Amino acid sequence: MTQTNSTDRVETILETAEKRIRQGGFNQISFRDIATEVGIKSSSVHYHFPKKEDLGRAVVERYGRTLLDSLGPADKPDEKPAHRIQRLGEVYLHALQSQNTICLGCVLGAESAGLPTEVQKAVEVFFQKMLNWTDTAVSGAKSAAADADYIISALQGAMVLSIALKKPDPLEKTARLLVQMIDDA
Repeated sequence: MTQTNSTDRVETILETAEKRIRQGGFNQISFRDIATEVGIKSSSVHYHFPKKEDLGRAVVERYGRTLLDSLGPADKPDEKPAHRIQRLGEVYLHALQSQNTICLGCVLGAESAGLPTEVQKAVEVFFQKMLNWTDTAVSGAKSAAADADYIISALQGAMVLSIALKKPDPLEKTARLLVQMIDDA
């Protein structure tokens, strides 16, 4: 097997696992189901990820890198804090609208107490990176809404509500109001 094929296979396994976790949570995924969907043997999944927690950690780390890369720099000097938060809201909205699933961090954060320690730590690191990005993004803003904990909590909660109601309105409204509150200060 060439390196490219192995890399492609790992990416496909991670994509499949992420999709399944976002749809049903960490405890609902199995190596057998992932292998079936990918079209490989379960032992091939185990080859790349010996334990389920190895797979979970890798999924969270990949998701975090992808999400932060899509946000771009949090400190573009020619960009106002409100525009940076608008980008953040757009990333959440894109995930909701294009995949019709909830944020991986939200799913795993909600079930954190029941996750293996390795996965719990990866989720904690993910959220800390999101908070750091957001804190940097709003530095210099004078609004009380320019608080990283508040912004991430509001977007995560609005995403849950949008999924539960099967409509994007709560997330769209929350993202718009966050930008407005930061811009108006």
